[in-house]
Amino acid sequence: MSHRPSSLSRRTFLTATGALGAAALTACSDLTPGASSSDPSSAAPANTAVPADKKITLLVADADDTTMTPGLLAAFRAKHPNITVKRQYTGWDDYLKSINTTMSADTAPDIAQFTPGMQNLIPGRLLLKVDGYGKQYGWAQKFPGLDQITLTPDGKTVGTGDLYGVGAGLSFEGVYYNKDKAKKLGLTVPPATVDELEALFAKAKAAGETALVAGNLDGGLNHPFNVLLSAYLDPKDREAWAFGHQGATIVLPEAKKAAETLKRWVDKGYVTPKVNGVSDNDATAAFAKGGGVFRISGNWAAAAVAKGLGARAGYFTMPPVTAGGKLHTTGAGVYYCVSSKSKNAAAAAAFLDFAADAQAAPIIAKAGFMAPDASAMPSQSGLLGEVQAGWQAIVKDAGLQPFIQNSSSPTMGDTLTTQLQLLVGGKVTPDKFLAGLQTDFDNYHKK
Repeated sequence: MSHRPSSLSRRTFLTATGALGAAALTACSDLTPGASSSDPSSAAPANTAVPADKKITLLVADADDTTMTPGLLAAFRAKHPNITVKRQYTGWDDYLKSINTTMSADTAPDIAQFTPGMQNLIPGRLLLKVDGYGKQYGWAQKFPGLDQITLTPDGKTVGTGDLYGVGAGLSFEGVYYNKDKAKKLGLTVPPATVDELEALFAKAKAAGETALVAGNLDGGLNHPFNVLLSAYLDPKDREAWAFGHQGATIVLPEAKKAAETLKRWVDKGYVTPKVNGVSDNDATAAFAKGGGVFRISGNWAAAAVAKGLGARAGYFTMPPVTAGGKLHTTGAGVYYCVSSKSKNAAAAAAFLDFAADAQAAPIIAKAGFMAPDASAMPSQSGLLGEVQAGWQAIVKDAGLQPFIQNSSSPTMGDTLTTQLQLLVGGKVTPDKFLAGLQTDFDNYHKK
């Protein structure tokens, strides 16, 4: 879930250790011995051999608005000269609306970026159980935490069931800031606690600045709300709800504290005025042009912020509630899935595996993401170096938490966007805000 998450995160199903994944699929015609012809997603031993003497064309559909996907595709083509890759890019919002229909069609692309809601394709056996490919490629060693990229046969619960893929660029959220303005205003950065961060907002507001640049037209306030949940909510409660476990609830005192904090930031004028009328992309663009002092977003925004602010751009990890506490934040990754109708399943699976190749790491890093092979990440300076240091700190504390809108239900992204707009617009209380999210969860997960 962006390439940044807006109303929905475009990073789904991730672990507290920072591993993510997508869904991978193959065609009936490519089933290996032992697979059921009635179940194109059957997880049989996989043949990973990609013919070098056969011309292959792969159609790839995605909504990744960074340089990562085109960069990976170009490098993959260079490694496999006989494979032609055609990219079919669609903007994030339109992609979310159309991808399930696209993947259900006879002309489905071979590979598609996996997004929230696509778990609905699992019961129809349109997604491949990739345990076989995982064993052949050794994904357990290449991609940590693959247990969190598993889903039950109904697609409703994460963390148990069958393996559906691996992730490419990993992402996480934190706080960007304008170094020149922070220095001019006498702000001590980074703050040690959430309360100290709010105090910095107050100082920036008092100086006539927009303290926190945000856009909620498409639900962009999910970024600060998610990181506040990461700070306040017990990780076990967070994961149980985000991963769709039976009986999980978000109607908790800690979640209410997060909602109250976000509402207070808006009410006190720390956040961009008329935030419900500003898009998340426009908020990033405004901050990159020098507007405001702080911006809570993900590392997918690092390249744009660095290009716009240059040496003025700074970054720090969301602080804990208590000084010295473990760091927690929200994140996910860019996922790719493969159509069960693809006639080139081995080539598609090879592309998924390529995401962990050392050759892929610089491409992933250049786009502002973290590579699955952390040891292959190139050393970076400036803002990207600060983001990378933030990632290392999160991994050290095992602090990465899932976006609450990803796997809790296919409609949770839209529900969260609507409820956030109502919350900051003063139309619902924090209690009713959380109750609205829980109703969506219960409707989807009821037996």
